[in-house]
Amino acid sequence: MSSLSLESRPRLAPGCRLSDSNSADNQVFLLMPEGALRLNPTGLKIAQLCTGDHSLHEIVERLTEEFGGADRQQVERETVSFLTRLQEKRVVDF
Repeated sequence: MSSLSLESRPRLAPGCRLSDSNSADNQVFLLMPEGALRLNPTGLKIAQLCTGDHSLHEIVERLTEEFGGADRQQVERETVSFLTRLQEKRVVDF
């Protein structure tokens, strides 16, 4: 496993994808070979940006702006924690 840095460009691992939000309860799941994870709105925003096109720094900046100037350090800590957990489940590559 590679280490996450601000220059890392997270992307969903092969075989992983987001479900459609067409269900009756509008839930979105991160589908993976071993199962599925239900995503809250923040997790969904992060997962949608995990295309390999955005660096962690860019993802954190977008989230900070979207959440009305939230504390950037806190956004970074929580985003790194979320992505690290996804990497441990082999859902995200850096």
